[in-house]
Amino acid sequence: MALTKQFKMYWRFARDLKGFLEQPISLEMSRQIIRQRLRCRRENMLAMVKKTIYENENSPYLKLLEIAGCEYGDFEEMIATEGIDNTLRILSEKGVYISIEEFKGKKDISRGGRTFRFKESDFDNPFISASMQFDSSGSRSAGSRSLYDLDFLAANLALYNLPMLDAMDALNLPIALWMPAMPGVGPVNLLSYSKGGNVPVKWFSPVEKSGFKPSFKNRALTNVILSLAAFAGVKWPKPEYVTYDNALHVAGWMADTIKREGGCIMDTYPSAVLRICRAAKENNLDISGARFILGGEPLTEKKRWEVESSGAIACIGYGISEAGLVGAACFNPEKTDDMHIFEDSFALIQHQRVVKHANVSVDAFLFTTLMPSAPKVLFNTESGDYGVIENRECGCCFCDLGYKKHLYNVRGFDRLTSEGMNFFGSDLVRIIEEVLPEKYGGTASDYQIVEEEDGQYNTRMRLLVNPQLGDIDEREIIRLVLGELSKGGDAMRMMSRMWQQTGTLRVERMAPMTSTSGKLLPLHIQKARQTRT
Repeated sequence: MALTKQFKMYWRFARDLKGFLEQPISLEMSRQIIRQRLRCRRENMLAMVKKTIYENENSPYLKLLEIAGCEYGDFEEMIATEGIDNTLRILSEKGVYISIEEFKGKKDISRGGRTFRFKESDFDNPFISASMQFDSSGSRSAGSRSLYDLDFLAANLALYNLPMLDAMDALNLPIALWMPAMPGVGPVNLLSYSKGGNVPVKWFSPVEKSGFKPSFKNRALTNVILSLAAFAGVKWPKPEYVTYDNALHVAGWMADTIKREGGCIMDTYPSAVLRICRAAKENNLDISGARFILGGEPLTEKKRWEVESSGAIACIGYGISEAGLVGAACFNPEKTDDMHIFEDSFALIQHQRVVKHANVSVDAFLFTTLMPSAPKVLFNTESGDYGVIENRECGCCFCDLGYKKHLYNVRGFDRLTSEGMNFFGSDLVRIIEEVLPEKYGGTASDYQIVEEEDGQYNTRMRLLVNPQLGDIDEREIIRLVLGELSKGGDAMRMMSRMWQQTGTLRVERMAPMTSTSGKLLPLHIQKARQTRT
């Protein structure tokens, strides 16, 4: 982003923050807004598509709709006769969709004999005035970023947090974060919870300053955000650097807070929660009454059991950096990660696609944004995830608001995920097929990365290296892989540092494994069962 644009963005943030914080959203307001948006879902869909696609000659989707022969009048008629989901399915079958590789600019878009290539920034919403740039820990490629404005945080994260907290009887409990500072998601969550009227009291950051030094811009921006909030009358906590190896410190703070306040909320990743629960059990700390809000990686049955056996409550949220929070836990679940999709902000369908590096076909999610403040314009766009979708009346608070669509068994098909950090599959394939053979010899078939849960339910990556290659320094090969993954800016370096710090990547000298079909694949990604009820 050009320096002048950055200056304007930060100036808008400074100008608007005080008003943002001085007008918090109440629980009743959030319910009213959600119900109203659900009632106007079709109208919002038409308005969003007309403005951001049909009236935007630079929209990538406009070219695909033209090839499919769908003018705006046709689209409007289809919505009226077929409904939103069926219209999106019909268009996806005519080639109106964007794969995750196409969205990230890693692959040409070929439809109807025509070929295009776009950058991720081409999907930015041109009608928002960004207040901050967010480089997600879920970044799938170098330079991945989303531009958020304060209106979006109010209309998405802050709005959905309130009914979720109310369902856990936690609206007024002290909130703490254990997640990275800039370029991580910490500031976004500070803003969102504060807009909901409950300012976080503690902020732990798992990435040490000594091990990872963010750019001057990100260090300065963190300090500026804290200072501006103080000027607006809101005292935010400074990030306290606590590594995952020191989970006892966090567990101790939680136990003391629960004893004093009757409970507390911790917003972090499932892998961090496992460490807190184990530290509490091993040191006889009582954290029953804790509410964990989790995201960034799958919540498996074993992980949930670990949390609940400590007397705490686990609430999973599902979000993507390009669109914010897209779903949250069902409070009358039938599955471990049963969630409601926020249908006032998104339309969600699926299509079959082949994942070459895993030799599987999956029901990939296709997202369409309905809100005018969304950071990215998504129209039948893959998120890199797949899972199971069903409609069900469950009777929980989200069902009462009007959310009937559930999703579960959510996994990523394009990346490996651990410690809330995600790396794009094609980047890992490049390391397996090019970097390692060039450095240590052999071919791509001598190396493989396997994703799996270890004996303590932590997600780990095993780098299999064929013993026939001879002696190889295991620490050196890990440094090489993480060094390659860290290229591309602060977010990538932060993620690489997290994997290094937690020992996520481990070398094992054994021949790579073949798949059930007899193929030798560079990545073996953990799969979820694709069952339907």
